[in-house]
Amino acid sequence: MLAVILWRLLIVACALTGFIAAVQLSGFANAIPGLSQQASLLTALVYLGLAAYPLCTGGREPRNPWPRGATTVLLLLVAAVYAGLMGGDYDQLWSVFEHIVTPLVVLLDWILVGRNQGNCAWWQPLSWVVFPLAYLVYFLIADPGLYGSFLDPDSSAFPTTVGGFLLAVLVVGYLLYVTARVRTVFVRSYR
Repeated sequence: MLAVILWRLLIVACALTGFIAAVQLSGFANAIPGLSQQASLLTALVYLGLAAYPLCTGGREPRNPWPRGATTVLLLLVAAVYAGLMGGDYDQLWSVFEHIVTPLVVLLDWILVGRNQGNCAWWQPLSWVVFPLAYLVYFLIADPGLYGSFLDPDSSAFPTTVGGFLLAVLVVGYLLYVTARVRTVFVRSYR
């Protein structure tokens, strides 16, 4: 369990590295509206909690993998949108950590680390849209011009774009669910 705790603290360090570098570059007020920064900060908080949990429960992981799945889906959305729709630029430290390193280590955490993925219920990927939906509400209230034309609430394509994002989150969520099922079968067959 010590290795898992240290791994999760590494994830916290990756998420905070990206977040802090973005804030240092643009200032807190300019950085915090971005989904990349909010996702990095959320990841740091979630994985700090996951690292501390075994210390409070005698070495056990949480039974429910929901926070890990929801965070993984969110970070994969951030990475894919930045690379695909925003023409991602990875020449800054914050960008490398927020769009490559942190999504990758969180995905590896889901696939390879921990033991609770097998407890993922069929309906949980449906609920993993909560973070992207919460950000969408924030985005509409705070600054609809943040992402330019590809996510413009005044555009006739806006509902289609949002629907596409939500569908992508569901597809990725169910791919993570299937991965968890396969991993569980694989681990049980080698015990």
